Order: sequence, then structure tokens, then C-alpha cells
Amino acid sequence: MYLDYFGLSRLPFSIAPDPELLYLSPSHHEALAHLNYALTAHGGLICLTGEVGMGKTTLCRAFIDQVPAHVDIAYIFNPMLSAPELLQAICSELEIPCDHQPGEGPLTNKQLIDRLYQSLIERYARGRKVICIIDEAQSMPAPLLEQIRLLTNLETNRDKLLTLILVGQPELQDILSQHSTRQLDQRITARFHLPSMNQKQLKPYLQHRLKQAGSEKELFSKRAISAIWTGARGIPRLINSIADRALLGAYATNQSKVSKVIALQAIKEVVGQPKRKTVIGLTAKGLKGLGLFGLTAVVVMLLVFGQQKTAWVNGLNLDELWGMNPYQKLAEVNGLDVEASDLSSCNDIKENSEFACLPLDWPLAELKKLQQYIAIFEDGNWRVVTADQLTFKPLRSFILWQPVENFGKSVKPGESHSLITWIRNVLTDESASLEWQIIAPEGAPEHDFQSYYDPILAQKVSSFQQSAGLKADRIIGLKTLLALQAKSQGILMSDGEG
Repeated sequence: MYLDYFGLSRLPFSIAPDPELLYLSPSHHEALAHLNYALTAHGGLICLTGEVGMGKTTLCRAFIDQVPAHVDIAYIFNPMLSAPELLQAICSELEIPCDHQPGEGPLTNKQLIDRLYQSLIERYARGRKVICIIDEAQSMPAPLLEQIRLLTNLETNRDKLLTLILVGQPELQDILSQHSTRQLDQRITARFHLPSMNQKQLKPYLQHRLKQAGSEKELFSKRAISAIWTGARGIPRLINSIADRALLGAYATNQSKVSKVIALQAIKEVVGQPKRKTVIGLTAKGLKGLGLFGLTAVVVMLLVFGQQKTAWVNGLNLDELWGMNPYQKLAEVNGLDVEASDLSSCNDIKENSEFACLPLDWPLAELKKLQQYIAIFEDGNWRVVTADQLTFKPLRSFILWQPVENFGKSVKPGESHSLITWIRNVLTDESASLEWQIIAPEGAPEHDFQSYYDPILAQKVSSFQQSAGLKADRIIGLKTLLALQAKSQGILMSDGEG
């Protein structure tokens, strides 16, 4: 193996939930703080969720390792149990006798709860605290959820006798939000959802695990780190698998560190090459053909792969598909006649064409509201689908549009702008039953009225922003402008429509 080659004392990227290798990113630190809340007198029921491979179990192990001596822990890692089996498992973890006597039947639920309650009272009197952690809680059957609710009733007049921590995948949130589980949901005193790791956190993460394994060296190049983050989508378990395979690849090729080429090969071997979909927004040319090219050409370029499990598509790696930077491909796909050597940033597209390219970090729901048609690369061909068929979130996105003349960052009520007449026309369908009256400043020339952002229009803009799921601040910024353009083309969906 590569341990001696890199001077390591142990495997730095084992996927076993080892607390010694846990890197506390800001999100993981906050998640651990929520678990520590269980040590207080207020922590009756706590919920921790996160996607598969985010390190929830490792966090639980780290929490268990650091609890004070007066705390007793019951850790249930298999919640696919009946209510009596759950009670028996908790009693077993806490070393509470629950075996039935020879010749007698199994203990009933009431008998198990009575024994558990009696033990909790005795421990409480001795100043001990009891915490029960249920991992993979999204798999609990409905009767078990009701039993969990009943366990939260074990209390004195002042304190809870048993603190419960539910740990699970995002589906757990959906289960708890159902009407049938509202009583349990209302008893949760602290909850936290563990997000994926961002790109800036990956290098410290890798270095932390390498240091814990005995190496202070930087064994991953900057470009390799970027490729690993893209391929793993910020999920620690995938990062570990890819990094482990990449170190093996560097060892096999006698390299002193992992290069991007080695990292991409590791991604291919760990994640595979399923026939998945890459997505970009429909081109400007396509918008024109569909009659959707108006004030702005909203072209959303969904780069990387959202929830894809690979950085490869049909045998092509990201570099082969998108190039070293996305701007060249963005221009190419949208039919811009620009030399590749002239493109290294969004600004280069603006300088070499009539379009402006803006990098965004908007939620998928907002992108979909502004984009009716999406072009998908699948099996070597492009095809067009509707936005509601797109379900995975891009990690990065751009919009490509023709900037409005003299449009800065925003237009505020009381200001004048040539856009105002167009905006008023877009919103007239919402006020067709009203007699539109422009309230302009006293003494203003009549020909300037149409370009003045008056109070009535501001109210209409506010209502429109609210219906579009935007901040209703009456300020016409980029999001509002694009939403208005999408509305004018009949492609904007309200919150109620998706």
C-alpha cells in the first residue's frame, strides 16, 4: 500500500466512522454543538439530519466519546424495530434487566416502560443523565414514532428523565412534517441539517486527515482538490473514497503528490460512469427560435452536475466536456463567434460579444422559475425538456443576457429609467380592472411621466415580487428584472406553481 511511501502511520481516508479523523468544519462544529445541547436540562428531543455520507454517524461517535462521566448513552443504530424491540434495545444498552423469567412470556410494553422509568428515576436521583441516540431514524416505522413520542413523557416535574436524539437522512424531516407526527415534531427542542462541504473547506479537510495519519505534507495539488470536490459534490464519504484511491494512484505512478489527472481517474474508478445528464440552459439562438427572446435572454448554464454521482459523462471527463473553464463552452453553446483564447472570465464574454455573463448562486427553484426550457446532454445528443423535469441542483450557474442600457444594480421608487414603461406594460395585466394613474413629482414634464417609478407601480412591483417568491422590497434589481422578463414571455412560475 501507499502508507510507507507517503510516510503515513494509518489510512487517512478510511470511511469508517472514526472520531479521531473527524474534521470539524463550521457546519460540523455547529452540528456537534446541537448534540451537546442534549447535555443540558432543556434538551428533551433533538433532531440532526444530513445527506448520506455527510458524517452524521462519525459526529455521534465523537459526541459519545466526549460526554461527561455522569452521562449514560444508549446508541440504537438499527431502528427497524417494533416498539417492544426498541424498549428492549434501550434497556439492553443501559444494562437494565429485561429478560423474562422461565415459564413466563415476554415482557409487555408496560412492563418494559416501567422498568425503564424506574431505572431513570434512580439514575436521576444519583445525578446521572441518560441520552438515547437513534441513528438512521428515517427508517423508523410509524408505530415506533409513536413510541418515541411516549418516551418523551418520561419526566419529573422539573426535568426530562430521557433525552432523545434522532439522527437521519433528509427524509426524516419530511416524516416529522406530516400531520400525523405533528405532536412529535412539536417536541423537538433543537434541530440542525448538516449541509455538504464547500470547496474552500476541502483543503483543510484533507490536510487534517493527513496530519492525523502522520503527514504534514500537502499531497494533493490545487487542481486535484478542485476536481475531487466536484466529483464528490462536497460529501465527505465520497471525498474519502476518491482521496484514498487517488493516493494509491500517485503511489502506483511514483508521483510525490496527487495531480488532477490522477484525481479524475480516481473519480472515474470510485464513482463510475453511469449515463447521467448534464444540463445547460437553452441557448440564446434557441430562445429566439421559440419566440422567447425579449428584453433579456435568460440562459441559465447549469454547470458541474448537481446530484450526479460522477464527474464523467459518456466517457468524457469534465475537462473534455466543459474545458478548463466554463466560459469557452458557454460562448460556444450559445453560438457566439469568439476565439477560445479570448475567454477566461465572464467579463471576456461581455467584451467580445453583445452578451453579458453573470455568475450566480441562486437556488434551483429560482433558476427554474426563470427558465422554461432546458437543454440536456444525454447519450451524446441534446434534447429539450421543460424546467419542471429538472430535479437536481447545480453547483454553479450563470445567466447569459443582453444588458439593459444604463441599468446599474437597481432602480428604486422615485427614480426615472427607460425600463419603467416596459415594466408598467408587463404588469398591466394584473391591473386591467384599474384605471392606471401615474403619480409623478409636481412640476415634472409630462413626457417624463412614463419613465418615473411612481408609488402605484412600486406597489404593483411589490405584489409581483411576492408572487414570484422574491423579496418584496419594491427595488427592481437583477432578480426582479429577470423575473419580469420571464413573466413577459409567459415562463415565470409562481410559488404555488412550483
